[in-house]
Amino acid sequence: MSVFKKICVLAFASIIAAAPASAAGPDKKNGVSGETIAKLYAGKTWIWSKGGTYWAPDGSFQAIWEDSVGLGKWYATSKGNLCYEALWYHGKDEPGKQRKECFRHVADSQGQLWKYSDKDKSWYKPTREFAERIKPGNKISSRVRKLRKRYGV
Repeated sequence: MSVFKKICVLAFASIIAAAPASAAGPDKKNGVSGETIAKLYAGKTWIWSKGGTYWAPDGSFQAIWEDSVGLGKWYATSKGNLCYEALWYHGKDEPGKQRKECFRHVADSQGQLWKYSDKDKSWYKPTREFAERIKPGNKISSRVRKLRKRYGV
């Protein structure tokens, strides 16, 4: 593991360190600042099982999921939400489909970061494994470029 990767993993892990067994759960009123969220994601790729997202420092957003590509913008809110608004393209000559998704972040009484999944309608604690899926730089650019060319966008 490179020194840079170790530093990134340790920095992210320090924010999302495992909560003690006595932690009651997320404090839904204790949102993490937008500045903190932006620092966690800006300039990084979040690797997914079948793709990933790139959160560019300038607020632009790129994503891939299997053979689909999403292009748009992202932002972090003062209440701890990480949001993207993007047009998703699924095929040649198909219009892009607008999608907005937000990931809410709060802390519990011990400072443990929690994320809310709109998709699952549940809270979860990001783990060290999650931290290792956040990679510095744009790790999906070549696949985004290929899909954009294929779909003419």
